[in-house]
Amino acid sequence: MNTAETVLLTVIITTAICMVAVFVWFRYHSQTRNKRVMKVIDQVRTERVESQRILAALELGIVAYGSDEHLLTANRMARTMLNEIPELFLDFCQLYGGKNGIHVAILLGNDNVSGIYPAGERFYRVTIQSQKLGSSNQRRYGHIVMIQDITAQENEEKRRKEFVANVSHELKTPLTTIKSWSESLLEWGIDEKDSAGIKADVQRIHDDSMRMDQLVTDLLLLSSIDSKGVYVDFQAVNLDTVARSVTERLIPQAEDHHQELSFTRLGKIPSIYGDRAALERIFTNLIINAIKYTHDGGKISVYANSLIDEVYVKVVDNGRGIREEFREEIFKRFFRLDPTGSRQYGGTGLGLPIVRELTNLHRGRIELQSEVDEGCEFIVFIPTLTKVRSDILIDLSAGNIIDDPCGQAAEKDIYSFLTKKGDIDWPPRLTRSECEIVLKKMNENIKYG
Repeated sequence: MNTAETVLLTVIITTAICMVAVFVWFRYHSQTRNKRVMKVIDQVRTERVESQRILAALELGIVAYGSDEHLLTANRMARTMLNEIPELFLDFCQLYGGKNGIHVAILLGNDNVSGIYPAGERFYRVTIQSQKLGSSNQRRYGHIVMIQDITAQENEEKRRKEFVANVSHELKTPLTTIKSWSESLLEWGIDEKDSAGIKADVQRIHDDSMRMDQLVTDLLLLSSIDSKGVYVDFQAVNLDTVARSVTERLIPQAEDHHQELSFTRLGKIPSIYGDRAALERIFTNLIINAIKYTHDGGKISVYANSLIDEVYVKVVDNGRGIREEFREEIFKRFFRLDPTGSRQYGGTGLGLPIVRELTNLHRGRIELQSEVDEGCEFIVFIPTLTKVRSDILIDLSAGNIIDDPCGQAAEKDIYSFLTKKGDIDWPPRLTRSECEIVLKKMNENIKYG
């Protein structure tokens, strides 16, 4: 091979090697670049998925519109709250802000507006904020819409206004009576009426003052319950003993109406955690209601018994009864069965609401069965002392906080029992089988009525 051929062959081999090297280099960097691109894409995709998950998990509806006023995104909560989410921002403002001033405020150039949008029985607060998009100094704005369900707050505000109006009315009525009769006595009654007439007028003033006193007492009690400021002393008590005592105390009042009032215990009844004063108030209100709404010569029966892990007291009368549509309404504050507002039966309209609140305070419930003209049957169910202890011991083992007075009474007993033989970790961390052993030991001394 001559020199020229050698040089040519060398050039060819070198070129081939260079081409292979360039190809390998290009492919390597191409793969590296592709990997970087895929990594960026995966990162963007992951961030987007995470963002969507965060938006979906929010209990707040979020809708976003871009600088071109077209819809960018809306989370699941927003689509659940609103039946329709328009593609254009101004269409959204017109649909959900036409009656609450949002649409007008946006057209006037406001950057942060809000209003309430009612949808059936729900109420939503719609807030719109203008947000600058991107890092450019140019004025490119999008819009973030937040939708919050405020139904509970609106209903609470409505109840508060109704409560204030009812209290004002209830106080004004006896005050007006007291004022009128006292003025008539001062101006001419004392000089012109005989002693019987004066006594009748004073009796009217006295009756209305007593009604005001009862109303104020009931209001203070409900206020204390609502604010969890009511003083209660929960101890192990026999529910049938309390019910019997209240029944016997009210027998003379029933006899004034020629009614038969009786108490019957139907079996052995385990103890409960209860506040005696609160329990007496429950049964007093129920029996007095039965006396009021039962005709003269009627019959009122009070029964006490137990059922599995509950103790119950039943107040049964053969009075006028309650129509089905009113069976839940009667537990609302100031509700009266007489739609005319007549004072024929007296009362403040707070008796049964107080009964329900005090029953709930004992972790219990109240049920009503009634037929018109056949009477009513109110049943107060309260969990047994054993049931409350079992629930509380499980809650304590799970690390739950006990914040109701009935549960706290059980917690106190459990603590005393477990620490009697030495120090233990508190709250206790017990298995279910260990809880059963503790309860069995504690319940050995439970007395039955």
